[in-house]
Amino acid sequence: MNLPPPSDLPPLTLVGRGKLGTAVRQAWERAGGHVARAVGAGEAWEPSGVVFEATSPDVAAQHLLRCATRGVPVVTGTTGWFDRLEEVEHAALAHGAVVFWSTNFSPGVHALNAIARHAAEVFGRLDGYTARITETHHVHKVDAPSGTALTLAQHVALGNPASSPPIESIRQGDVIGLHALAWESDHDAVVLQHEAKTREGFALGAVTALRFAWAQHVESRAGVYTMNDLFST
Repeated sequence: MNLPPPSDLPPLTLVGRGKLGTAVRQAWERAGGHVARAVGAGEAWEPSGVVFEATSPDVAAQHLLRCATRGVPVVTGTTGWFDRLEEVEHAALAHGAVVFWSTNFSPGVHALNAIARHAAEVFGRLDGYTARITETHHVHKVDAPSGTALTLAQHVALGNPASSPPIESIRQGDVIGLHALAWESDHDAVVLQHEAKTREGFALGAVTALRFAWAQHVESRAGVYTMNDLFST
């Protein structure tokens, strides 16, 4: 992908100083990018340059709408706000803005989704197998099921429309993220699993998403984008 380096982008505004926001800031600065400001909960801010949003489901959509109405490209890693996705899409197109959202910025998760879609098609031709998903995260994660698990379930359904795997959510300790997709029969089980070892993988993926979003902004390609768009370029 021929994307502009962070050093060529305007200073980044970080909305959210949690674990993901902090990891993205560190990765952005290591890549040569500049940070204009990191905004904490309840602090006033105005969209400018390029924005990375990582807050909570109750405020994320409003943040995205603020950026869209001002024509400022924004990338979000917040999940749990997707009931307002259509509203955000309309705002982005109406104001010529770029909005990029992802339930998980890890390239490995993107690969898992693609593999899951193909595997679901295969298992759909076999008798006696039932799919299920288990997701485990740290105790501070607000939404359940995780956005990553919901996206994984959507890919399973793309491979086999008759399959709607149940999702079990577990919250324990400081687990960064563990997602397992299993097909079970009376005789065996086949499991696909992704385990996040550090948050740096998410952060590096988010940096790439920011570079991608800015490239679309420069080319006046307004709209809402995801990791599927990024990896199809």
